[in-house]
Amino acid sequence: MCAKRKSAAKKKVLFSEEFYSDMSAPDMLYAVTITSPFSYGRIASIDFNPGTKIPENYHLFTYRDIPGEKKVKILDSEVPVFSTGEISYKGEPIAILVGPDKEILEELKNDVRVQLDKNELQKDESRFARAYNYLTVSLKDGSAIEQSLIALRNTLEDFSKPRQVIAKRRLIVGDVDKSFADEEKTAFLVEGKWNNHIHYKSNKETEGCLCYVKGGNLHIFTPCQWISQLTKTVSDVTGFPKEKIFITRTLISHKTTNALWFSGIIVSQAAVAAIKTGAPVKYSLSRESQEELMELPPEISISHKTALDSKGLISAMDISIEYDSGSYNPCAQDILDRLTLAAAGIYNCKNVRVNARAFKSHNPPSSIHLAMLDSYSFFAVENQIQKIAEVTGFSPVELRQMNKAGGLQKSTKPFTFSFGRSSDAINAVAIRSDFKRKYAVARLSESGKYEQYDSSIYSPPSRGIGLACAFDGSGYLGPFFEKSNLSMQISVSEEKKLIVHAYPPSNSIREIWTKLITDNIEIDKRNIVFTNETIEETGKTKTSALVIPETLIGTVSIKTILLKKCLDSIKRKKIDGTSFSVKKSLPPSRLKLWNQEEFSGLPYYNTAFGTCTVELEFDSCTYRENIKRICVIIDGGKILSPKAAENAVHRSIQRCLAMLVDEAPLSCPAISVQFMQSEEEPKQIGHLVYSILPAAYTSALSQALAQPVSHLPLQTDSLFKICEYHARKNEVEE
Repeated sequence: MCAKRKSAAKKKVLFSEEFYSDMSAPDMLYAVTITSPFSYGRIASIDFNPGTKIPENYHLFTYRDIPGEKKVKILDSEVPVFSTGEISYKGEPIAILVGPDKEILEELKNDVRVQLDKNELQKDESRFARAYNYLTVSLKDGSAIEQSLIALRNTLEDFSKPRQVIAKRRLIVGDVDKSFADEEKTAFLVEGKWNNHIHYKSNKETEGCLCYVKGGNLHIFTPCQWISQLTKTVSDVTGFPKEKIFITRTLISHKTTNALWFSGIIVSQAAVAAIKTGAPVKYSLSRESQEELMELPPEISISHKTALDSKGLISAMDISIEYDSGSYNPCAQDILDRLTLAAAGIYNCKNVRVNARAFKSHNPPSSIHLAMLDSYSFFAVENQIQKIAEVTGFSPVELRQMNKAGGLQKSTKPFTFSFGRSSDAINAVAIRSDFKRKYAVARLSESGKYEQYDSSIYSPPSRGIGLACAFDGSGYLGPFFEKSNLSMQISVSEEKKLIVHAYPPSNSIREIWTKLITDNIEIDKRNIVFTNETIEETGKTKTSALVIPETLIGTVSIKTILLKKCLDSIKRKKIDGTSFSVKKSLPPSRLKLWNQEEFSGLPYYNTAFGTCTVELEFDSCTYRENIKRICVIIDGGKILSPKAAENAVHRSIQRCLAMLVDEAPLSCPAISVQFMQSEEEPKQIGHLVYSILPAAYTSALSQALAQPVSHLPLQTDSLFKICEYHARKNEVEE
């Protein structure tokens, strides 16, 4: 497809149903990124190896070629377009190479030479500084001295200094230390440390763009979610005024935090090349670069220390969250806030302390799908509850029912959550999976799991069953909420077409919205049009520039509610060929329910609740698990399209199962998904599975192994190593 803008002179933002990678332009050049082969150091120069023959129309651009700002402001972080000399992490973009042939570009890429500053390396008189006082390395052999350079970095920096904290959130309710010192309230004291580094890989189109300059305007085709930030970033870097930058948003494939802001860096790099060469430039990240720069899973470690009285009531929770955000991360504070909100899970406790910190490191910026962010906290707290059940002997079902915060109430934490009919959901999943009986049977057989005969081919498999609960908050009323456009507008044209002035974020949401419309109004779905153009009071149309992307706050359920209100108004009118428009907005009073400064109140517009059980067997001969059954029950308000919702949950389950063990997708022959009947307003449920299934899986595995499984993803030999370690430990004790 040839990349041409329709009505380019009139509309600054257009939306395309095409992928940018399918687009082309006459005399188009391709681009590949040159990344740092080192984790640390100062670059003296970047050039081709001596003797390299550079074909005509091939160019190498670095930060020195940027006409505008070399670094851009994104939220509270300053991010370099290319490394300005000081290397932040291995894989950091340091240059862009462009030319008309992809294969030649890949060959030339290996002939790029990176020279490190000898004066920087001579600061220290260590043997590494003397040995490598001047380093010259081409990209193809850069990794050979990576270990030496890391050792050199250790001599240049004092690693005994505290790590640099770039964001933090501290929450204190009650007196945790006093509760820990009270013997009555500390009949049981359980500690655990949990790590969830699951990488939800994607084989979709990688991030990139197509840029060209025409008629004094800069035209960009890219799958950007944050158009206002992209426009500002490109304007700052290229020097083009915002009114001369025209963007066509192509189909979006990724919704991670890095995809939100790093796309602006990628587009700016390509735009600089397009301006310098005067030719269209198409820039696509390689699959390897996509995983390193856009999809790098976060390093989040969560520690729990929980005190319970003799009746099983939680008296105190001390939670520590440590997050390696990489070299820079504009979303670090928002990530910590969301992790803190979910840190104590659904549980009510009078004494809670959460200490959350994000650290800067020489790693690439970590990336998180914000809709799945809560899953890291839920993985930790739900596994902690499982460990408490093992230590205390209380049933996991009873523990949750005794300690959960129920209904819409001000809990002893400073947050107000609505968990709907969470008690009914927990009871229902326990009955449907026969959880109590199976858990008791598996617990009775735990004591002899690691006897010598257990590894025999005649030994029966060990069984385990796990339970997990979580909520999924939508419409996060945090710092970005009031900047978002939370309104819904529908207009009816003279041709009796119904125009929804909001673009569905996914095909499944489009299906749900379409069904909602046809269920409420007699109209052929072929006459339903979705657009991002809104009608102003003057009657003119205006295209939304996506000031705040939906990914940051999760507004799908809110827009669905507003859509229903618009349809209710339209039903009271006649569709008779007269054009009219209806608009509904969220009341401003909802913004006052959350106090970001005090970090208290109602943080979400609404919350869905989900619970899950996983039943599995462990074969001590093959050291592999076999998942037998998964039961999921969700309270998501009124389900507008049950079939679409069920399919979405099943897809999430399959995707989750594929990532629990690296390079070894799991399967399950019996999956049950049920929704609780409700007339409450619809709630967002699409990502609940990621918060409950991993924790239920590790809980079941921990019971089957009689040994805590504290991290994900597992490797194919992880279970063997756990069993081997436990067997050796028993031998030493004997």
